[in-house]
Amino acid sequence: MSAFAESLPHGDLDEIFPDVFLVRGTFRAAPGLSFGRNMIVLREGDALTLVNSVRLSPEGERALDRLGTVRHLVRLGFFHTRDDPYYRSRYSPTCWTSLPPDAATERLADGGASPHPRARVFSFQNAQKGEAALLLTQPAGDLLITCDSVQHWPDTTRCSLGGALACRVMGFLRRPLTLGPIWLKEMTGGRPQALRPDFERLLSHDFAHLVSAHGEVLRDTARADLRRSCTSTLGME
Repeated sequence: MSAFAESLPHGDLDEIFPDVFLVRGTFRAAPGLSFGRNMIVLREGDALTLVNSVRLSPEGERALDRLGTVRHLVRLGFFHTRDDPYYRSRYSPTCWTSLPPDAATERLADGGASPHPRARVFSFQNAQKGEAALLLTQPAGDLLITCDSVQHWPDTTRCSLGGALACRVMGFLRRPLTLGPIWLKEMTGGRPQALRPDFERLLSHDFAHLVSAHGEVLRDTARADLRRSCTSTLGME
C-alpha cells in the first residue's frame, strides 16, 4: 500500500499564460462530497515550480516531465498538504511554505526570497495561520496566484452534486471573486476585519489576473473585482 495519497481525477496541463500551466483536479472531502482544486505550474527555462500541489496520474506526470524538471514545490496555504509528500519524495525539490519552516523548507515572506525569478511573495501577516500569495510579473498583466484566500468560482466544475450544493450554501458563487469564507473564519477566529490591512496592502499591487487553488482563471478584472469583494466582505472603502 502506498504511503502517499492516491491520484484523483484531473484534467490536462493547460497553458493559461506563457509558461504558466494549470491542472484542474479534484479533492474528495467525504463520500459523495468532492470539490475542484487546482495546481499551477510555472516554467522558467527547463525548471518547473509547482504551486498548490495536486498529484497527477502516471500519464499526467509524464506530461509534467515533458515540460521540464520540477525544482520547486510551493505551499501557499495552511490547508493544502495532501500531495506535497508525494512530490517531495518523487522529485526532491526545494520546498517553500507560508508556515514556520523546518530544516527542509524555505519561508515565504514579504520581501524575502522567491521560488521563481518573476514572482514576488505576499504574506498575510495578520492571519492566525500561515498563508501567502505570489504576484507573477508578465507582459499581459501581472498574475495573482493564491491558495484559499481569494477564489473565483463562476461555476461548480469538477464538484460532485453534494460539493456543488455546499459551494452555493457557503457563498462561493455569489460574486465574481470571493474571499474564501471558511478561510476567513479559520484565519481570523471569526473576525474577518482583522485582515483588512493585508488586503489593503495586496490591493496596492497592480495585477490584472487571478488563479487560485479552486475555481477558474479570472482574466483582466481581478484587482477591481477583489476591491469590490473587500468592500462588501470587510467593509473597506
